[in-house]
Amino acid sequence: MTTDTAAPSFPLGRGKRRKNLTLLTVSTAMDNAESSVVTVLFPLMREAMGLTSSALGTIVAVGKVVGMVSGIPWVLLARRYPRKVVLATCSGFWGIWVIAAGLSTSFTQFVLLYAIAAAGFAGAGPIALEILGDIYGDNRRGGATGLLYGGVALIAGVSAPLFGLLSGSADGWRYGYLASGTICLVVGLLILVLLDDPAPSAHRTRPALDAVERRARSLRSGLRELLATGTFRLILVQRLCSGQNVIMSFGVVFLVEERGFSTATASIVALPFAVGYLTGTVLGGRVNDRVHHLRPRSGRILMLQASQLAFAVVACVTTQVAWGGGIAVYAVLFALLGLLQGQVPVVNRPLIMAVVRPELRALAFAVSVTTVEALAYAGYALLVGHLGDTVGLQKALLVVTVLLTTANGLASAALYRPYARDRTAIAEPCTGGLAPRPTSP
Repeated sequence: MTTDTAAPSFPLGRGKRRKNLTLLTVSTAMDNAESSVVTVLFPLMREAMGLTSSALGTIVAVGKVVGMVSGIPWVLLARRYPRKVVLATCSGFWGIWVIAAGLSTSFTQFVLLYAIAAAGFAGAGPIALEILGDIYGDNRRGGATGLLYGGVALIAGVSAPLFGLLSGSADGWRYGYLASGTICLVVGLLILVLLDDPAPSAHRTRPALDAVERRARSLRSGLRELLATGTFRLILVQRLCSGQNVIMSFGVVFLVEERGFSTATASIVALPFAVGYLTGTVLGGRVNDRVHHLRPRSGRILMLQASQLAFAVVACVTTQVAWGGGIAVYAVLFALLGLLQGQVPVVNRPLIMAVVRPELRALAFAVSVTTVEALAYAGYALLVGHLGDTVGLQKALLVVTVLLTTANGLASAALYRPYARDRTAIAEPCTGGLAPRPTSP
C-alpha cells in the first residue's frame, strides 16, 4: 500500500505552520547562541580568569564532544514523553545551566557547567527536525528546512554583535551568559505553551517500533556496507581533514589579538558571515544542481574542490594580510568566507546521497556529520588553541584554515573515479519528484 508523501501527517493552516517553524528555529538556534557568547566574549573571560587561546579551543571542543553523545538520549526521551515537553526542556529550561556558567568562579567550574549546558542543547536539533517533518508535507519540507537553518544562521549573526556590546564591562561575559540563559528559559516557556506538537499517528506506533528493532539488528551490516563504499570512505577522510569550521570560532578573538580591534568592533563580522553563509547555501545549492546536470559524473567533485580552494584563498587573504580601512574590509572578507562555507552542506550532503542506498542514508549522516565532522571540529579547535599559544593565532589559522584546506581540496580529486562508479551502482531515477514510500496498511 502507498500513501501520498506530499500530505503532512499534521495538517495546519499557513499561519500556524509559520508560528511553529519560528518556534522550532528559535529552539534550534539556542546552541548557536551559546557559541556566539563564547567566541565573542572570550577576550573578557581570558582577562578575568587569566586564560590563553588554548582555553577557547578547550571550550569549543568540549561542547562538540559532549553534543556527540548526548543527542541520542534526548531523542529517546522524546519517543517516550511528549516531544514539545522534551524540546522545551533541552533547548529552553536547560538554560538554567547557562546562567550557572555565567556565575562560575573558575575556569574548571565554567567548563563543567558549559558542558552540561551543551549536553542539553544537542537534543534540540533532531527533535525540532522530527516535529517539522510531521507539520510539513514532503513537497514543502526542503523549503521549510532551509528557512529553519537560514533563521538559525541569522540569529547567530545578529546575536554576536549584540553580545559584543557587553564588552565595555569587565563582567560583560557574565552578563552575556545570564542574558542568554534567561532567553532560553523564555523560549522554553513559549514552546511549552504555543508549539503545536503532532500526536503520534497510528502508523508511527507499533510499525515504527518494529522498524527501530530491525534497524538495530542490521546496524552492523549497515556500517559494513557504508565502509565498503569507496566514495563514502574517502568522504570521511575528507571531512576529517577539514579545518574550515574553526574560522568563526576563533575569528573574533583573532581580530582582537592580532589586528587590535575591540571586542565590540570585532564581533560585527559575525553578521556578514551569517548572511554570506545563508546566501552560499541557497545559491550554492542551485549552482551545484546545475553543474551536476551538466557533468553528472564529476560536477559535484568539481564544486567540492572549487569551494575548498576558494575558501583557502580567501582565508589566506583574511588572516595573513593586515588590512587597513577598519573593520569594513574584514566584514567583506568574512562575508566571502561565509559564502564559501555555505557550500559545504549543499555539496557534501548530495554527494553522500548519491552513493548510499536510501535505507542507509540516515546512518551515513550520523557517521559522517554527527560523529566524524564533530570530532574533526573538536580536534582542530584544540589544535588552533594550542598553536595560538605557541606561535600566535595568525600562524595557527594559516596551518588549519589555509594550508590544510588547500591540501584537502587538491586531495579531493581522489573522489572522481570511485564517485562515478558508486553513483552508477545506486542508479536512482533522475527526477525532480519524490517516489511514494510504502507504508503499513
